[in-house]
Amino acid sequence: MPDPLFFPRGLLDVGYRGSFVPEPWHDAPVGWQLWDGQARFRRSLEQVANDVLDAAGADLDPRAFVVALPLESDGEVMVEPQRGHFDRDILKQASALATRRYNKLVRDNGYAEEGEAHLAALESMTRRRAVADKLNAAARASGRVHFVGLGVTIGEHMAFPVLALQADQWQELPQLDDDADDAFLTARSFQEAVVTTVLDVASRELDRQVPGHIVRADTEAVLRAAADSFVSAVVARTGQDHAFGAMQAFDAVAATRYEGRAGKGTLLLVPAEDETVTRIISLEHPVPIGRTRGLRKILELSGPGLHLLCDGREVYGLGSIEQAERGHTYEVRISGDGSWELWDEDVPFLRVDNGIPTMPRDLLDEDEFAVTVDRVFPNVSARNARILWRIAVACSQQAHGTMLVVHPEADEEAARLLPQGYAITPTRLSDRALEAATSIDGAVLVSPDGRCHAVGVILDGLATGTGDPARGARFGSAIRYLAGAGKGAMVIIVSEDGRIDLLPKSKRRVRRATVQRAVDRLVSSSAEGEDPEAFTRADRAVEQIEFYLNQIQCDAVNEAREAVESREWGEARVRRQYIPIAPDPAMDDSYFVDRAVATEE
Repeated sequence: MPDPLFFPRGLLDVGYRGSFVPEPWHDAPVGWQLWDGQARFRRSLEQVANDVLDAAGADLDPRAFVVALPLESDGEVMVEPQRGHFDRDILKQASALATRRYNKLVRDNGYAEEGEAHLAALESMTRRRAVADKLNAAARASGRVHFVGLGVTIGEHMAFPVLALQADQWQELPQLDDDADDAFLTARSFQEAVVTTVLDVASRELDRQVPGHIVRADTEAVLRAAADSFVSAVVARTGQDHAFGAMQAFDAVAATRYEGRAGKGTLLLVPAEDETVTRIISLEHPVPIGRTRGLRKILELSGPGLHLLCDGREVYGLGSIEQAERGHTYEVRISGDGSWELWDEDVPFLRVDNGIPTMPRDLLDEDEFAVTVDRVFPNVSARNARILWRIAVACSQQAHGTMLVVHPEADEEAARLLPQGYAITPTRLSDRALEAATSIDGAVLVSPDGRCHAVGVILDGLATGTGDPARGARFGSAIRYLAGAGKGAMVIIVSEDGRIDLLPKSKRRVRRATVQRAVDRLVSSSAEGEDPEAFTRADRAVEQIEFYLNQIQCDAVNEAREAVESREWGEARVRRQYIPIAPDPAMDDSYFVDRAVATEE
């Protein structure tokens, strides 16, 4: 009997688009086929996972598999693709492991008296976790962590959709501790909820009278379903049994204005009986979070050190919390105009902008900042670079919007822009003085040595036809300024919704060896007789780093692509239509982490 499937909303309405990207294994296959189209199903799952994770802001290079465990003890384990990725003898142990774990859960937690649906869901969850553990142990290639969807009975096997993600990148992403009392609270992070939701979509496609041959998914619908699941799991961790609907409530209050003002404030997710809470104001009649106007109005009372106290269902007061006495402090930080974030202490887990969830990015990336400073001001000293970084961090932490302009001739620029600003005696501002300087409209003007020359500066500039109207006046003003008198300057824009932009935009630094390996992999996979799916994967990897290629590498890539294109046209009248690439004129040695190493001859 197939596992019970629970899908609160439809996610399979948008047609699949894109190319398929498979694995580079060449072990002798084990012939099997549970249903027609299983290979296409696996490839489409991989593409959907890649599209959704990219949209979420998580670069995890997903690879998809289908693992089929026999229902009878004498049956064979089957894996799609058939290239020996896993030790099938180890995988065969998954069923016995799942049974042991399930029986222990039922025995230790008194689940025996629970209803049939509850026990079936518990068994399904236990089984998929057991399969994931055995996949990690059975993998013949290291460096990946495996996630498993709901099992579906097909013939004499139970088939599981599987996603394997890069372990290093996965471990760098924020995750809650696996210490929840409820065994069903599996979403320890937004990215985990995304992966689980994609796998649930795939399982639903398998659980048809005739198993599907393609996975379809609306990316935004998957992201919202995943975010809803994660937020509900976080609220449930605070002790709220009825956790559903919290995300919709936070969306609504973030998008609602009060007397023309965007909402800003913080909700602490904490039970009313929690002894670490310091109540400053207690509400005689708590405000349900689903009552948007009431919640938005009371949000006006919050401020620094005074937050709304919420048990996940209603706001019962205002106060603060002793973080040192708690394992977790969950906060919903509302920045207005449809934007809010979910934090655990000082770690952001989720950001939502106008209903679209993503992984939160760092307020300001130090590596990106260092690259930009090095490019814009190549002669700046290491000491002054650190001073600029301190100023940038202080600006990024402002609760209101602000703009910092670093200009190589700040003294002359301050004089030119008067009286549209206030010139001051050049000095390095303390964090407190900087906060005061950014409290008025206009930009703060500093020189590359970190000395402030003017505050409240109104920038001028040229209309360029570039920019983003959705980013607001500050962003547009910075774009125009850099195209005119601000050429050669660097600008940090902090929007009122908390978003931070560093201009001019800069690529991240990479290692030469990383770039060369990607090119070498593409060239080797383009040889006649090699796996065409491996070439597709290698080609996509090169597309992501084309900016860093030199002339020799561009020539090698062009030749490899032309060889494959010509061969496919001759064999199957299929043309990929590659456009020859050339070195990017903006690329220089500063974009390499190991730039001290001599360049290739």
